[in-house]
Amino acid sequence: MIRVGSRGANGSSRAASVARGSKKAWLVVLVAVLVAACGSSVTPAPSSTVTPDASGAPRPSRWPGTAVLAVIKLGGIDGEIAKAGQDFIKAADAGDPALMWGAADGLIPVLEDTTISVEHLADWDQTAELAAILQAAYPLMLEGAMQLRDAITAGDATGVQEGSNKLAKGLTTYAPARPIIADLVPEAILQQRILNR
Repeated sequence: MIRVGSRGANGSSRAASVARGSKKAWLVVLVAVLVAACGSSVTPAPSSTVTPDASGAPRPSRWPGTAVLAVIKLGGIDGEIAKAGQDFIKAADAGDPALMWGAADGLIPVLEDTTISVEHLADWDQTAELAAILQAAYPLMLEGAMQLRDAITAGDATGVQEGSNKLAKGLTTYAPARPIIADLVPEAILQQRILNR
């Protein structure tokens, strides 16, 4: 679970003012979208991209090394997004803005570390579609999480709702990427073994 960090005192101390007037509105905005878009991480399914080797036995087609590492990293990030989603849902169910602050604050560094990995996917035709989805979704999620955290800290009810809306939009945009990532991760792990031989 993502917890409120050292900056949590400011978020906690001002969260009550947000909770009094607008808690129900912004919690409702998030809960349904979070359940659909970032619940548990998707169970990876094996990929079927193979080519025969010299003996006729199937073997995976080689991937660019940068794509292998990017897919594995983004699979881990998907798991972190799923955990954050569960934290948001718990915070919403509890009606606790301080917990919501902690979930948003914990998600931010996860999303800040995605740009290079997505660029590597954009450079390879087999992952270009995934990269396009992520290039649209990650910035929205990051901006939404930052706005939500900062608005809770400031006791800004309007900012909380705007940040929640942006985060929800980012999560909805991200949702189609999850099964693609889940399908690619097992093959990326196999490709990593091939690269390390």
